[in-house]
Amino acid sequence: MKSSLFLVAASALLASAGPLRKRVMETDWVYEVVTVTVTAGQEAAPVPTAVFVESKQEPTPEPINYTPPPAPPVPTVTEPEPTMYNPPPPPPVPTVTKPKPTEQAPPQPTTLTPVVSPPTPSPQPTTTTQPAKGSNPPPYNPDNYEQTMLDQHNIHRRNHSAPDLVWDGTLAKYAENTGNTCVFQHDMNQGGGGYGQNLASWGGSGDINGLRVKMGASGVTEQWYNGEMSSWQFYGQPNAPENSDLHAWGHFTQVVWKSSTKVGCATVKCAAGTIFGMESWYTVCNYNPPGNFGGEYGNNVLKPHGDQVAHV
Repeated sequence: MKSSLFLVAASALLASAGPLRKRVMETDWVYEVVTVTVTAGQEAAPVPTAVFVESKQEPTPEPINYTPPPAPPVPTVTEPEPTMYNPPPPPPVPTVTKPKPTEQAPPQPTTLTPVVSPPTPSPQPTTTTQPAKGSNPPPYNPDNYEQTMLDQHNIHRRNHSAPDLVWDGTLAKYAENTGNTCVFQHDMNQGGGGYGQNLASWGGSGDINGLRVKMGASGVTEQWYNGEMSSWQFYGQPNAPENSDLHAWGHFTQVVWKSSTKVGCATVKCAAGTIFGMESWYTVCNYNPPGNFGGEYGNNVLKPHGDQVAHV
């Protein structure tokens, strides 16, 4: 009796699992084992030969090796550098503006043509008694602009050993013409020119009516004289140093210029939006002969006596 036992063994190579499977060729090996029992007196049956079975699997194409892209960077936020906040300045208070005075070139000898005065005759010069040293200037008279402007000039000129100025109607008319333009800039061409000029302006947001005389006097004393006297430290010198600022002292030197003998002024009310954004009083004074001649400061701007400081 024959009995047979079949044992089949199989082995397989498997690819490891992953996001993308990589495939290889697989080969199956099949073995057949035959066990034969032989009884005495019987011929042994032929032993079957082993059968080799090869199974083939077509290889799949090698996949592209895929490398996942790096994760996007975490966005970073850069905080701006802190900035210091500067609050806006408070609204300006009434502003006072002075133009830069001009320095006159030394005049060449010329023959002066008399200037025809306007129809209104110029008043005759008045003789004023010089106040004692240290006395206060006469108070400004709101009803007498001409005398007030003369007084405000002469009180300072006496402190610097300069003779009193007299009023000149022609210069005053030129000053009025310039003031009526309400353009804050020098104008010294009328009548052929040849005179000096100081300008001042004061503006206010309230009612400025009735301040014409006071603002004219303040332009002379507070702006041109008190406001600039301390900037002049060059007494006895023919000229200020080259790096000195004419704008810091040029109005003061014209007020006390010893060779000037005549003055004519005007103070004109200007509308808001012309000189300032508010209504203002515009003061113009013309001088003859003009001051601020180069080379002549030492002889015309003399040391003060030390009289009491005047205020308006």
